[in-house]
Amino acid sequence: MAIYDQHMYTYFSPDASETFENYLKQTSGSIVTTEHLDFNDPFSGKDTILDYENYRQTIDKLNTQYNNRIRKGIEIGYTKESHQQIQDYLEGKEFDVQLLSVHQNGEYDFLQPIVKEKNVQDVMNEYFSLLLEAVESFPTANVLSHFDYGIRLFDVTVAELQEHQSILKKVLQTVIDKDMAFELNTRSMYQYGNVELYEQMIVWYLELGGTSFSLGSDAHSIAYYGFHFDEAIALLEKQGISAVTVFEQQQPVELSLDQFKENE
Repeated sequence: MAIYDQHMYTYFSPDASETFENYLKQTSGSIVTTEHLDFNDPFSGKDTILDYENYRQTIDKLNTQYNNRIRKGIEIGYTKESHQQIQDYLEGKEFDVQLLSVHQNGEYDFLQPIVKEKNVQDVMNEYFSLLLEAVESFPTANVLSHFDYGIRLFDVTVAELQEHQSILKKVLQTVIDKDMAFELNTRSMYQYGNVELYEQMIVWYLELGGTSFSLGSDAHSIAYYGFHFDEAIALLEKQGISAVTVFEQQQPVELSLDQFKENE
C-alpha cells in the first residue's frame, strides 16, 4: 500500500530506534520522518535537538540507493520561551515538512503523570491557550499536529470539548489563515480513543472553510506505520473529503485518497 505517513521517527530522535530502511520496506512510495526538536524537554531535562548535518547526509546517501524516496521533516515542540531558539536552529536548514506541536508548558510535558492529578478543565484551558499561542506565533510550520496531545491522559467527551469551541475555532481559523494542514493523528484517535474528538474538530474545520488534512501515525517504529489509516480515510470520506495534503520542500501537494486504496 503506497500510503504516506507524515508523522514518524527514526533513531535520529531519542525516543525511537527505527531505521529509514525499515520504513522504506513498508511502502512503494516516498517516506518522510519528522524528528523531534524540543528545547528544555521535561522528559530528559535537556534540549532534544536533531543532528541536522548527520540527518541530511544520511538521507542524501540513502536517496542514491532508494531513488530519492526519503524526505526530511521535523516536529517542532513549541514554547514561548524557546521561540527564538527554534528560529535560530531552523535558519539555513531545509525540511520538506515542519510539524508544529505543543508538548509542554515549560514545567512538565502533558504526558507526564503530574498532569493526571489536575482538573481536566484546567488542563484544557491551559493547553488550548498554548496551542493558540503556538499557531499564532510561529510563522513557518506546515501542519498542526495532535491538537489533543495535552488531554491524552483524560477521557474527554465531545460535550467537554464543545465547552472550548471558541478557542479551538480560533486555533482552526489560524491554521486556515496560515495555509497549514490539520493533522489526523491516528495514535490519538485509535490508541488514545479520541476519534470522536477529531470528528468534532473536522466538522468545525470544514465549517470554517478548512480543506487541508494531514495523516500521521506518530510512529516510533514500523509497528505503528500507517496506524489505522484505513479508518481515518473512511472518516474523511464520510465528510466528503477526497484528498490529503503532503508537503515537498514545504509546498503543499494534494494526494487523492483513491491513490491509497488503489495500492492496497
